[in-house]
Amino acid sequence: MKSIIRFWLCVLLVTGHASATPFNEGVAAYELQDYATALKLWLPLAEQGHRSAQFNVGIIYEKGLGVPQDAAQAARWYLRAAEKGDVQAQYNIGVFYETGAGLPKDLAEARKWYRVVMANPSNDAETLEIKRDARARLAASTSATEEVMSYSGGRFVIARSSDGACIVALQGPITASAVSLFDDVIRKSANLGCTNPWLLLESPGGMLFDGIELGVKVRRAGFRTTARSTCASACALIFLGGTERMLVGSSARIGFHQASIVTSRGTDCDKTTYTSAATEMSDYVKSVIPAQADQVIELIRQTPCDKIEWIQGDRAVSLGVATRLESAGVAGRP
Repeated sequence: MKSIIRFWLCVLLVTGHASATPFNEGVAAYELQDYATALKLWLPLAEQGHRSAQFNVGIIYEKGLGVPQDAAQAARWYLRAAEKGDVQAQYNIGVFYETGAGLPKDLAEARKWYRVVMANPSNDAETLEIKRDARARLAASTSATEEVMSYSGGRFVIARSSDGACIVALQGPITASAVSLFDDVIRKSANLGCTNPWLLLESPGGMLFDGIELGVKVRRAGFRTTARSTCASACALIFLGGTERMLVGSSARIGFHQASIVTSRGTDCDKTTYTSAATEMSDYVKSVIPAQADQVIELIRQTPCDKIEWIQGDRAVSLGVATRLESAGVAGRP
């Protein structure tokens, strides 16, 4: 809090007494510790949208200078100044959201404002100090963060380490409820400060169309995909959706097979290329790995639905299924 007060006093000193404006008269009153007069002069300006006046009114209420201390009023005025681009007010609002002072405690909002501060292009000494403070608070608020979001039959686990690395684990079958929850997973990971996170696939597979829909969402959101064990059927389609696709360790492998069709006689393999399932799967593979799509589609078409063709190692890279391989326990592994 010391840095906040110091910065505000610097604003006053820079403003000085160059002209007898109401704002500068408020500065003079403040310097004489006549806080009631300062507030009387600044408040109308703040209500008219004067950013510095809004920030100063926030200080008056936060510190209880000549008025009862009122965190809610301070937050109100800091927020208005922050929305106009005042970097110190933006930092203060982040602290208020983080601590629950004057505002409902909301770490996602706190992180949002800290990131706004860090994105400020100014590089003067005072702004750099505020940006360092914001960076430190952002790191502390997200250190070893883990969020669990459950769906019917499985869950997503979102983990963010103190160095900013993020991974989302999909644990469970691929179902419609997993697909519908994924939009919330995207938002949650973004609120945690994750950029292009890894999606770790730990799934036995599931429904074809759900796998394709989730794979499309993965690609659009810019997720990278990784596997450290088996990932087949609908899971394999999701894996292909990653903007980068990594297999970790010797046990990591991706499995493909034909789609299955449920009929009155039971379950049959779809050996055709013209059914809706075959067509949609083919279009999807062509959209995510266009260069090697024909080879992968042919592999899928030739593998019966009651069997699995496993792809791993260098073969996975040559087919475009994976873009890189990593040994377990080495640098670079998510």
